[in-house]
Amino acid sequence: MITRFGLAPRKAGFTVDRFQQHWRERHGAVIGVLPGLRRYWQNHAVAGTGLPWPGFDACSEMDADDVAAFDTVFAEPHYLTAGRADERRFVDRSGGGAVLTERVAGTPPAEPGGVRLLTLMRGAPDVATGDLAAVLGAPGRGGAATAVEAFVRLPGPLGIVDAVEALWFPSADAALGHVTSEAAEVDRRALAGRVAATERVLATVHVVPLGV
Repeated sequence: MITRFGLAPRKAGFTVDRFQQHWRERHGAVIGVLPGLRRYWQNHAVAGTGLPWPGFDACSEMDADDVAAFDTVFAEPHYLTAGRADERRFVDRSGGGAVLTERVAGTPPAEPGGVRLLTLMRGAPDVATGDLAAVLGAPGRGGAATAVEAFVRLPGPLGIVDAVEALWFPSADAALGHVTSEAAEVDRRALAGRVAATERVLATVHVVPLGV
């Protein structure tokens, strides 16, 4: 199983609320029917966190069996017609990008609850993704997080980031408290020299039903 993260900014003229509503109520159903998807989550940014805008408004997360399965998903006529047409309604396709990853820590909960602190990482020059995986997959990361997930980029041209870490917390306050905690500093120090840049977003998860 591999996971694809897709990042996209909202189209000019869309508020965050209007963007998220369209993504959740309309676009999810358009994409969720594509054959071959094993999971489709939408990570919706929580308002009022004080975190800077990370450069995107949509952070989609999809599972499929392998790279070939994703190639098939995005070659489906339904995606090429209805999917792309709907994207043009609310997404700025001049920005953003995607990455195919493998999971190196954690498992997705069957019923996501609480909030999810996502940290997207660009590796330092000449640092192999295996080095990132060794750190992100080590036990003990995440401080008071209730669960920890981590993903690293698969080899290939598709890769807007090199790794993603997802920490689960019961509330936004708990997640934001972690950002400045001693435990978070320990986690960051473990990546020193391996990561050149990071972006963070605090999100709730909307699970899109598949095949409906």
